[in-house]
Amino acid sequence: MRMRLLAFLLCLFAGAAAAETLRFPASTPHDSAAVTLTGELTLPEGPGPHPAVILMHGCGGLQPAVARSLATHAKALAEAGFAALVLDSFGPRGISGGWVCETYDRLGAARRYRMQDAQDARAHLAGLPRIDGGNIFAMGQSNGGSVAIRLSQRETRDFRAIAAYYPWCGAFNRLGAKAELTTPLIVFGGAADDWVPPDDCTTIRAEGAEYQVHVYPGAAHSFDLPIPEQRFQGHLVGNNAPAEADSRARMIAFFRRHLAPR
Repeated sequence: MRMRLLAFLLCLFAGAAAAETLRFPASTPHDSAAVTLTGELTLPEGPGPHPAVILMHGCGGLQPAVARSLATHAKALAEAGFAALVLDSFGPRGISGGWVCETYDRLGAARRYRMQDAQDARAHLAGLPRIDGGNIFAMGQSNGGSVAIRLSQRETRDFRAIAAYYPWCGAFNRLGAKAELTTPLIVFGGAADDWVPPDDCTTIRAEGAEYQVHVYPGAAHSFDLPIPEQRFQGHLVGNNAPAEADSRARMIAFFRRHLAPR
């Protein structure tokens, strides 16, 4: 009892938002077996209903540095009035480490089932009384960012707006340099990214919805992760503090601007 009270007081003192684990079924099975998705939901203060953001990890899954990064985004979003769900697509499927990152086939398959995971998460959130079902957004890192690009081009506008952090820009469905969007999209890339360079994102001519691209000089892949620059599977990754701070502020402003009136 004393430990629970101490934990509560520490959270209260730190101004931390409430958090809870959600579980809901995935529409896409894995190896013919049913999957129950999990996510950590961080809520702003007050009863709501709150707008919400679904946060999607990269191809390495929720490794410790990725989990910390997404938790930092979630806290900032909660302080800005958004609920934030850190969605785990790989853990419930028994996938860990960089297994998905190793082949193009695995990356492509992940993009496909993770698009549906995002839809499943959206539907679950929309059914919660504390969530404003008309104001649900999405954000993804790396492979999750490529999923975010694909979501921005679905036939229907299922999300109010979407953010893609250092995505593979080949994820656009396009005709030449032209891409048709149904959902506003903001993309953040690093000029020093030697894994998925942002060049294709900067040359896309997007129509149908607002499109922004911000490329940060000197920033590598995974620039919002709390790790020093290093090599992961042969590619430069690591934190760039100015890019992390600026991109988060721009993402929140972008989402706020695309809120639907209640």
